[in-house]
Amino acid sequence: ETIMVMVIAVILAAVVAVRWSPFDTIKLNSATRKVAGDIRYAQKVAISTQATYAAIAFNTNGYTIYDTYSSVISRSPGDPCSDSGGTFVVDFSQPRCSNYSGVEIEITSPTINPIAFSALGTPVEGRIVEPTFGNPIGTQTVTVKYKGTNKDIMVEAGTGRVSY
Repeated sequence: ETIMVMVIAVILAAVVAVRWSPFDTIKLNSATRKVAGDIRYAQKVAISTQATYAAIAFNTNGYTIYDTYSSVISRSPGDPCSDSGGTFVVDFSQPRCSNYSGVEIEITSPTINPIAFSALGTPVEGRIVEPTFGNPIGTQTVTVKYKGTNKDIMVEAGTGRVSY
């Protein structure tokens, strides 16, 4: 009887361990830090180049960082996930981003895409195609999703502060 109780306990423990994985939380947190860091990177590019603005355009699987609308910014050093043949394109569905596979991104509030930054680092309405200065915009929310769990990244109006 003792052996049967131990076998049942081990089976139950294995089922619980498979269903609850701390690695899911780690992956979501890691992806959130990456996206927030890359938003800050786009902001710093706009400030350092004093460009009309730099922008980050999102899609479900990732994003692209643009410098003054037309040229894609080179990859960040030492980050293979951001390197798409020398351009700054993050695609979580690609093998080079295997650490973030299954992660999705959504612009939730309001739906301004891309998020752009002025030469002062403040968020403005993004226009990749039309190279004119964008209008100031309200606080933007980017949601990072993984296996039914969401984490929000806020880009504050006026200051450009990125927090999660």
